[in-house]
Amino acid sequence: MGDLSEAVAALERLAESVRQLIDVTVTVAAPPATLAAATESVERVVAELRRFVPSPPPPRYQRPAPNTDPNDCFPYLVIGRRSPLAPPIHFTWEAPKAIGRVRFGTPYEGPPGCVHGAALAGAFDQVFNVANVMQGVAGPTAKLEVLYRRPTPLFEELRFEGWQERVAGRRIHAVGRLLAGDRVTAEAKGLFVHLPPEDVLHMLAKR
Repeated sequence: MGDLSEAVAALERLAESVRQLIDVTVTVAAPPATLAAATESVERVVAELRRFVPSPPPPRYQRPAPNTDPNDCFPYLVIGRRSPLAPPIHFTWEAPKAIGRVRFGTPYEGPPGCVHGAALAGAFDQVFNVANVMQGVAGPTAKLEVLYRRPTPLFEELRFEGWQERVAGRRIHAVGRLLAGDRVTAEAKGLFVHLPPEDVLHMLAKR
């Protein structure tokens, strides 16, 4: 158990380091020689790590246990702490709402100084997924609509809120909003199809 915990912690630290590398890469103004040396260093690290990539890859998702930290529900997806592509969204469960707090950096820029709408849509999708999982009625996304009310600023503390509006048969309706301070910058609603957890895990295992 200790070895597993150490491996998870090390992987999350690696993901955070790569996340910082991405941030530096899209903002750096270094001379060519420095960029070439950095490229060679990154290529060496990739070659070293590639030796430890299993084939076929093992399952990476498990059915959440009761009282699971929502940050651990989807560790490799758009909010996952083990994915360097993920913005560092931290989730809490404040029943009946899933709350996501984040500061988006330059890699997520759309209009100058503002977060790209696609990044916001992806975050809303995961906010709703967390809300659904925590309510025990979850499944894949069928439809997602985002209303962008005003530009969402980079580098500011943002707060996503998402909650189930109603469940009708297998249809799960969720709604949410995004706040920068006390300003609502976007609202969203989603439609999800309820599936048994075993079916969802079977779908994820094929990825």
